[in-house]
Parts: sequence; C-alpha cells; structure tokens
Amino acid sequence: MQTKYAYWVFRNTISEKDGNKIKELAEKSGYGDALIKEGLSKDIKDIGVRDTDVSFSNDPFLYDTLAPFLHEANEGAGWKYDLSWFESVQIARYKKNQYYSWHTDGDSDHFAVYPDNGPDSKNFAGNVRKLSLVAFLSNGYVGGDLELALQRQDEPNEILYPEMECGDVIVFPSYMYHRSTEITEGTKYSLAMWGLGPPFK
Repeated sequence: MQTKYAYWVFRNTISEKDGNKIKELAEKSGYGDALIKEGLSKDIKDIGVRDTDVSFSNDPFLYDTLAPFLHEANEGAGWKYDLSWFESVQIARYKKNQYYSWHTDGDSDHFAVYPDNGPDSKNFAGNVRKLSLVAFLSNGYVGGDLELALQRQDEPNEILYPEMECGDVIVFPSYMYHRSTEITEGTKYSLAMWGLGPPFK
C-alpha cells in the first residue's frame, strides 16, 4: 500500500516532566526481556531480532497524553484508518549493544486478526494493529536511530531516516518495516503505542 505520507512527526511535544513520569511508570511496572510474536498467540525471546528491556502500562495518563497525537496524525496524514482500541503502552529501555532489527508491528490483513480468546478478547478479537506511535524520551545516547523502509512498486526499498530527538513523537502505519539501530553509548528510552481496528478490505 502506498500513501502520500509514510509517517507524521510531532516535534518537542512530550515535556521533560511528562517524560520523567512515563519512565517512573515503567519503573513501577518493572522491566523485563522484550519478546517477539510467533504467530498470533505465542511470544518468544529472540535476541537475533530484538535485544532490549520493556515495561508495559495501562495508566490513563499515557492514553490521555498520547491518543490525541495518534488521532491527529491519522487525520493529518490522510490515512483516516478505522480505529477502535489501543493496546497496552510499551516503554523500552535500550542499553549499550541493544537494538531491534527490521520488523513490522503487525500485518493489517484478515490473516493477522487477534483471535477470539484471551483476557481482553472483547477489545482485541477481529482487530489488527493499524497505526504505531513511538515517542522518544531521552537524549545523550549514540546509535538507537529509528529507520523506516518504504517499499515502492517501481523501485527498490527506500530507507527513511527521520531525525528524532527527546520529546518528539512519530506515527506510521503498523505494516511498515522499521528498526532501532544498535546503541553504542548511553541509554535510550522510548515508548510505543498501537491503535487497533478492523483489517483493511
């Protein structure tokens, strides 16, 4: 699928105070090993793909702060995807040598729908990840760059390099390939949030 805008950026929109509060929520929830999905219901650890620490939170402050960015990007970029729910917010901590290699956050077709089971199935069942939001919560690290791959029908992949700083927010379709390059110095904190909706048809 091709769209006019591959991503939508908000500059310097997460204040230092709010960023610190988000990191405090992560510490409260506790960090654990990052996992990747194998199918729709199984999560596994695979450091060949992803090596970082993550924490999850459903604190209302996160949704109140972040959801408006996701909705505004959905309109401003002309996607206007049908969204109905948000997953738990993930706060990631990348230390030296940690990374997340090329991946998508989720396919958006009918093969990728969440199954009709699980603790929150009434909000997930029949939906897919449609939009991804990433917020940057720190500076002072080297590496850890966000890169996105844009596949065009008439040319090879084009790699996009949005330059993101602490306080910036980016939104992009969840089916886009992207990665966070290896940290070579310092610690990077970022946040991910996903908007769910019915698969494209």
